[in-house]
This record gives sequence, C-alpha cells and structure tokens, in this order.
Amino acid sequence: MKGQPPPRRTSWPWQDMPRPEAKLADHADRERLYQADPNFGSVVSYPARCPAWGKSSYRGNCDGTLFKELLLRYRPKTVADPMMGSGTTGDVVRGMNRHLGTGIEFFGADLRTGFDLERDPLPGPFEFIWLHPPYWDIVRYSQADPRDLSQTAEWPDFCMRLSACLLRCAGALTPGGHLAVLVGDIRKRGRYYSMAAELLSHRGAFGELRSILIKGQHRCTSDRKTYAPFVDAPIRHEYCLLFRRPSA
Repeated sequence: MKGQPPPRRTSWPWQDMPRPEAKLADHADRERLYQADPNFGSVVSYPARCPAWGKSSYRGNCDGTLFKELLLRYRPKTVADPMMGSGTTGDVVRGMNRHLGTGIEFFGADLRTGFDLERDPLPGPFEFIWLHPPYWDIVRYSQADPRDLSQTAEWPDFCMRLSACLLRCAGALTPGGHLAVLVGDIRKRGRYYSMAAELLSHRGAFGELRSILIKGQHRCTSDRKTYAPFVDAPIRHEYCLLFRRPSA
C-alpha cells in the first residue's frame, strides 16, 4: 500500500538453492543436528565440519555449530548475518525453522549480493546479529574490490573499517539484543596482531561485553605448509566476542 514501508524480506535467491543438508543419512540425523549441546561452555572445538551447512570449499568460512548453539541459547526471532559468505548461517536458520519450528526471520547478505556493511543500513532491528569478518588480508575475498575489508593494506585502516562495521551492527540491535563477532589473531612478518584485543579496546562501544568464547581452529590452510623452526606457538584458536545492547 502506498505510503507504507515494504515488508521485511526474509527470503533471498541463494536460499532457494538445494543445500547440503540432503547429504545427511536420514531424518533422525537431521533432527539431532538441532539439539543443544549440554556441555556447551566458553571453550568450544568442532574438529569435524558438519556437512549440512555452508560449503567447506569456501575459504575462511566456519562450521555452523557455534552459531546454532548461540541461537538455541538466546532464542532470537530476528537474525542477521551481513557477511554471510557461503551461506552457512542461512542454512542453520532454515534447518531450525524446519525441524524446530523456530520461525526465525533471517537477513543474509554480503558484497557478492550487493550489500556493503560499511555503507548500507541493516534492515533491522534484529535480536541477534552474527558477524564473521575477514581476518585482515589472510584470505583475499576479491581481486581488487575496495569495499572488501580483506583488501585493506594497513592494519590501522583495517581496524578502523572493522570497527565501523561493528558500530553499524550494534546500532541495528533491538534493546537486549546480542551481537556475536567471530575473530582471529594474525601473525604477519614477525608481528602479532589481535583482532579481539583491538575490538575490546573500544570499551563498550559495541554494547555490554557478555562472554568471550575460545574456539579451536582446525583444517587451516597453513597446516599443510612446512615452515622453518619457529619459537612462538602456532595460532590454533579464534575468539567469539558476545556483546549485548542494553535494554534501556
């Protein structure tokens, strides 16, 4: 009707494509996927990637299990992933809606769909936002797209752009809503860079810090390479920072 805002779009073209959940053996296997882990805590590790969500061939993406556990814990009805990559989070949401009847409204987008988180407003508000940004330039996601965070040459510039993305996400949360940010540490040319430390230095700009989860890293491309003897420990972890927007 003229004069009224358009309805929230909850279905995107990539969601209509056949998804890997069909690879699971039977309905019982699919049902078990969406049960909460009773041992879930601040340290998580998922050595075997679940084939039901996303594409393992998409570099830099992660298994959807942690995302699923957070949805089961916070029970949001509106969820966004503005850097969705291979669509893992959308697969999880669709599976939860199908098998648990959660009725989650989902917004998934990234640069490949024409959405630029640095400049485009999120069509919120959302009760839960998941963000898994590039780990600086460890994986280049485009050839020369200046909108791509992984094309940022200098660490201070990357941190500034990443912080702008988080501020946009935090501003799109409902009161009491949660923002989950999965980030990693980086070692480059003998120096150590911590995305988590950088984001935590902003002291509440993204909301109240509620949890820091440590997630084990597995099947990294660097694991297949041989390096000269190195004193410092290899990086085998990521952090999931959980922020909450105040209710009032």
